[in-house]
Amino acid sequence: MTQPYEDDLPPLATRERLGRLLGYGDAGFPTTEEQDRADELLAAVSEEIRDVAGITWTDDDGELTGVPPKVQSICAAAAARAFGNPEGLTQRTIGDSTKGWDRTAREGGEVVFLTEREERQVRRAAGNTSMVSVTTVSAYDYTWIVDPLNEVAL
Repeated sequence: MTQPYEDDLPPLATRERLGRLLGYGDAGFPTTEEQDRADELLAAVSEEIRDVAGITWTDDDGELTGVPPKVQSICAAAAARAFGNPEGLTQRTIGDSTKGWDRTAREGGEVVFLTEREERQVRRAAGNTSMVSVTTVSAYDYTWIVDPLNEVAL
């Protein structure tokens, strides 16, 4: 069976987990509009996480499998951040002082985003690291030299 289209994949964290994080407890979201909004945010964050990780954490039937707890936590936290700040505001006012930040240069100004730290944690959880392996050729190994006239290795 082929892998399901990414939009059809289940979110990496549950709506219940997001609700608890937002303080709704076991009662869940009070309205269906908030439930729908939570589902959309979880889907959007899950897509971001899958893009960063390069894996879907699903089997051939599209069911979740082996999602690391850290990835579930990041998914719920990023969705909660977007849920609590739907306009993506980045400003603080204390007394007469106002300070604003522009995320557009760094995160694209989107409401749903992962911080740099969260991206590193997702990559680590997915088994992606920044380690690079380089194979070098010895200066004393002449097997790689080709005689241009005879097109054979010397």
